[in-house]
Amino acid sequence: MKSIITFVLLLISVFFSFAQEKEMPETVDSISKNNYEKVHELRLGAIKLLASGFLDVSYEYVNSQTSGYGVSLMVNFDDNIDYEKFGLIPYYRFYFGKNPEFKGRGFFVEAFSYFHIGEDDSFNYNQQGDFVREDDTFFEVAPGFAVGSKWINSNGFVFQLKLGVGRNLLGESPNEFLATGDVYIGYRF
Repeated sequence: MKSIITFVLLLISVFFSFAQEKEMPETVDSISKNNYEKVHELRLGAIKLLASGFLDVSYEYVNSQTSGYGVSLMVNFDDNIDYEKFGLIPYYRFYFGKNPEFKGRGFFVEAFSYFHIGEDDSFNYNQQGDFVREDDTFFEVAPGFAVGSKWINSNGFVFQLKLGVGRNLLGESPNEFLATGDVYIGYRF
């Protein structure tokens, strides 16, 4: 009788151990699936905002594991920076990191077009010989490329590094080239 009870308890423990092994992967798969379904992302450029009052807010839609597209909005609140007052940057990204848990993470290359409005302060002498400051507002278009990397945790928080360069096409800006990039903090939902 004692051996029968021991045998039954052994069978029950083996049954429960197999049942637990089957449930664990399903739980992990449901977490991965939930993270994989998160495709909307909002980010804020941290260094520009803290250092110079330059707001850089980005939205991205991650449409596949290897690509995403979005738009960034730039607003300059610092009067000492004249060249860029307002900007809109649509972009398309190619991701090179593959992860079964997340879409759109790891190293990326980005193609963008930077549409921006700025001011070019020029200092001249007028006809009376007085020193005058002239504020010329301009509109400029700058296509360019950027590279960077993005990290995401399981709760959806995003950390991204990006650096890029573009060329002003219209010749309105005093600068021929522009640089873009920042350290971004965001959330994917």
